[in-house]
Amino acid sequence: MATESGLRVVRQYSDEGRNIAMRALNEANSEAGPILRNAWSSFVQLIERLKSTARDVLDPSVLVEELRIIFRDEIARHNAFLLLIGLGFGTTGGFMLGMWLARPHLPTPIMKSIASTSFRDPDNVVVCQTAVPQFQSSSDILVRVRAASLNRIDRRIAFGYGRTLRRLIRSYNSTYDPELPLVLGRSCAGIVEAVGNGTKSGLEIGDEVWLATHWYEAGVASEFVVVPETRVSRKPFLIGFEGAASLPYSGSIALNLLDCHRLTEHTCSGRRILVQDACSPVGCVITQLTHKWGAHVAVTCHTRSVPVINNLGAADIITFANEHFRSNFIDVNVDKSNFINELAGREKYHFIFLTTRLGYDYKFLEKFLTKDGMIVDAVEPELSTDDYGVVGRFFLGSYVKFRRAMAFLCRTNVDWGGPHLCHRMLERLAGFVNDETLKTVVDRVYTPSEVERALEHICSEKSIGSTIITFR
Repeated sequence: MATESGLRVVRQYSDEGRNIAMRALNEANSEAGPILRNAWSSFVQLIERLKSTARDVLDPSVLVEELRIIFRDEIARHNAFLLLIGLGFGTTGGFMLGMWLARPHLPTPIMKSIASTSFRDPDNVVVCQTAVPQFQSSSDILVRVRAASLNRIDRRIAFGYGRTLRRLIRSYNSTYDPELPLVLGRSCAGIVEAVGNGTKSGLEIGDEVWLATHWYEAGVASEFVVVPETRVSRKPFLIGFEGAASLPYSGSIALNLLDCHRLTEHTCSGRRILVQDACSPVGCVITQLTHKWGAHVAVTCHTRSVPVINNLGAADIITFANEHFRSNFIDVNVDKSNFINELAGREKYHFIFLTTRLGYDYKFLEKFLTKDGMIVDAVEPELSTDDYGVVGRFFLGSYVKFRRAMAFLCRTNVDWGGPHLCHRMLERLAGFVNDETLKTVVDRVYTPSEVERALEHICSEKSIGSTIITFR
């Protein structure tokens, strides 16, 4: 073929050029002039022959003939077609791989969070840097947190409450989400920073909102939080961020309990209700709502809290003056309990709400209830799953898989316990605040660097209402 003949000619001429050079070196003793003239003449002839061969090789008619010979049958044409496709895919793939390898490395955005770094160390709750959460769904909403509340349940979570179930739930998530550090905080208030394309809530960037999250989910005591649109709602316009952060979680618990026992503005009138520790966040909400709805509300609280509880509408206040007033409640020697002595001189109650964790004897408390009375426990129950061994965790893992599979088939979210949290509940709370049926009770406001003092205050006997962490 013309290409091969051209290559042979080039090799032949290169060999001749090399021989000419060698003869020039061997005849170095001869006269330089004739040798150079002969060499130049041979070189010119070589160039002319190369030009002539190149014209023959690059002649279009010759190239067409060579291509016709190469693609003379269908197999050759098919192979050439596959070769071109392979070259195209290979070139495109190589280009994309090179672009991916050469992409600039963007640092992961981080934020300030209040989180638990372990479940054993007494100083395990610190301010740390965590990754800014990303959208998991097109209906998610990104909120810049201005204030978040810390509850007693957060203290329990920091020491392992729900760790077994939470670990199993996380292990089946599609995205990697490390267990620690575990952000605390059950409710917060802030400003909408970004909105998913699929949201139908009507919220826009810049809206002031509040929200709540379950105990088995990551908390909201951080600078940013991503939440499904069903968990967020516009905050009441009459209160600031600190006041708004105090209500979503505790208010949802209170409304769930009242709804569950059919205590509404139409059924509370004439009822006698006792709220144990009305200073707690849940106790403050139950006291106010039942009083506004016409119930006779008796409460227990520390002497320091009497002015606040009076302002919330309690008709009967049982106070304890000593600093650690839990010792006044039911203990081993029930007959000497100051709490029992106080109740013995009062009429019986239709409902007794227990809002803090104390060692109550339910059977004994039933003596102070009416015939159809009821004891309502507002405290998150202890979880037996926290003490499961290998066998127990295996069966619990199977149960978690089954629940997730059923939720996927039914296109619903799995509820692992706790109060019902949704935007409708938050809208009800906002309505109560805006019409002044419900007041927020904020005891202390701390900065993130004061988280140790905040947790210590939450667990103290003198705390009133909610403890807030501000991120302003």
